[in-house]
Amino acid sequence: MSGLAKKGRWLVFAAAVLAAPAGAAERITWLMPEFALFDGQTPGQSRKGMVEPMADYLIRHWPEARHEVVVANVKRSWRMIEAGEPACHLVALRTPEREQLAYFANTHLVPPAQLIVRRAKLAQLPRGAGGEVDLDRLLSEGRLRGALIEGRSYGKTLDAQLARRPAKSIDLYAPADFGGRLLHMVALGRADYSIDFDFTLQFQRPQSAALNELVSMPIQGSSELLQSGVACPHTEWGRQTAARVEKLFGTPAGVAALKSIFDLWLTPEARATYGARINADYADRLPSRK
Repeated sequence: MSGLAKKGRWLVFAAAVLAAPAGAAERITWLMPEFALFDGQTPGQSRKGMVEPMADYLIRHWPEARHEVVVANVKRSWRMIEAGEPACHLVALRTPEREQLAYFANTHLVPPAQLIVRRAKLAQLPRGAGGEVDLDRLLSEGRLRGALIEGRSYGKTLDAQLARRPAKSIDLYAPADFGGRLLHMVALGRADYSIDFDFTLQFQRPQSAALNELVSMPIQGSSELLQSGVACPHTEWGRQTAARVEKLFGTPAGVAALKSIFDLWLTPEARATYGARINADYADRLPSRK
């Protein structure tokens, strides 16, 4: 985790504790996957990245609770949620499997993940008729080495394909920074490809010239927008907390906050393909549309 990320984390935590009224009974831990790419170096990019502004908004509009923001990787986050701890994951893809473990407050739609591969390995990728990567063939052939984050979801379709992959076709990692350095590993030849979102590559590129050797490719059968949200434990506390989050982000101010946060992270290609549908989803959240 970068120095800026650490500083931001503790600034959020300190502000939350100072703002909490004395004797407040409710305590909420917000689990934040701190991406190394969100360091404020890219023009137009939020200095706090994608996740801290969400925590800031919730803390500001929920003054009666005591808030703590904790940076945690995906494995730790979901262990805490499964254990029923009073903690919610701030950006989690919503899948049927995860709905068995958590209550969700929907926040935004995410363009589908793509295959991030070294340019030198492009010719070895199996492709479908439309030029998209045939992930099943890629996994079964085993000619290229993949690297993914253990426990992370890449959406229902890709999760199903990855679940039936041959043994040892992919190396799994559980880094503390939620995989911020994984693409650097690919760029340096320690793996041939990974799966991530196109904005991840776009916003990491200014940090390392080596990342210019990577390109993102669409994956066959994976073209639908993904639902992301705040995940809270499958307990009565979690149900009530998720409902409160959805209410706070369901106001005109809340919708505007979400849009201002996540619009920054749409690449030009994603905006051209999915922008209209994403904007319609935000509009549907407004009270007048419900």
